[in-house]
Amino acid sequence: MTIPMLYASALIDPLVQSNFHIVPSVRHAYPLHGHDFYEIFIVISGQCTHAVNGEAQHLKEGAMVFIRPDDTHGYDLLEGADCQFLNVNFYKEVVEGAFDYIGHSAFAQALRGPLLPPVLMLCTADMETLMRKSEQIQLFTSLDKQKARILARSFLIDALTHFFLHFRNNSTKATPQWFDYLLAQLQKKENFSAGLPRLRELADRSDGHLNRVFKQYLRMTPTGYLNHLRLSHAKNLLLTTQLPIVDIAFDAGFDNLSHFYHLFKDAYGIAPGKIRNWQ
Repeated sequence: MTIPMLYASALIDPLVQSNFHIVPSVRHAYPLHGHDFYEIFIVISGQCTHAVNGEAQHLKEGAMVFIRPDDTHGYDLLEGADCQFLNVNFYKEVVEGAFDYIGHSAFAQALRGPLLPPVLMLCTADMETLMRKSEQIQLFTSLDKQKARILARSFLIDALTHFFLHFRNNSTKATPQWFDYLLAQLQKKENFSAGLPRLRELADRSDGHLNRVFKQYLRMTPTGYLNHLRLSHAKNLLLTTQLPIVDIAFDAGFDNLSHFYHLFKDAYGIAPGKIRNWQ
C-alpha cells in the first residue's frame, strides 16, 4: 500500500510558518499518511484510536501528541466513539530551533527518538489556555501574519514546556548520561553511516547491554535505530537533491542496494524511486 505524503510547502503558510485548524471528527481527518513537518495535536473532546508507526494509541480528551516528520499515522473511532481535535503543523526548522532555544539535548531526544510519538495528558486549564492561543493565531493569520507567527512560536514553546516539565518530573525514564552522549554522537552522518562498529566504539559497552538500553528507552535495537537515522538522511537527499539512488544509499551507509530498497519501502510505504514524485 502506498502511503500518501503531506508536505509543508503545500500546507503551511510561509509567513506564519505554522498551520492551525480544528478537525471536527476522525471521519474528516487525513487517512494514514506521512509528512515532512512536525505536528502537535490535542484531543479536545471525545476519544479515538491513533494508528501510528504500526501501533495503536488510545487517546482521550486532554491528550497532547507530538508527531515527528518521520511518523506515519492516522485516526479511527474508538469503541464507536468519535473525537474532535486541534491540529497544529510547524516547519521542521521552527521546531528544531525551539529545541535549540530550550537547550536540553536529552529532552529533544526523548521527543524525537522513541518509536511511538510522546503523549501527555493536559489538565483542563492548560488545554483551555492552549486553545485560546490557537484561536488568536487563527484570527491573526488573516489580519496580521507577523503577529500570528509570533503567537504560533509562543504556542509551540508553551506546548514543549509541558512536555519538558513532564520529562523532568518523570525521573525514572531519564536516560543515562552516557546514552545521551551516544545518541548525540549518532546524529552525525560520519557516525550513523559507519554502522554498528562505530556505535560500539562510541558506547564502549557490551552488545547485550546496548540492546537492553536501546529497547528500554527507544523501543528498538541499535541496528533499528541506525537504520532509522540512515533512512531519514536518505529520504532528505531524495527530496532535496537529484543524486542517483545508488549514491544516496551508499552515502547513508547502506552497502546493499536491495536491502536499502526493502527497508525504505517498509519505513515510508513507497519505493525510493517514487518518493520524489510526491513533492
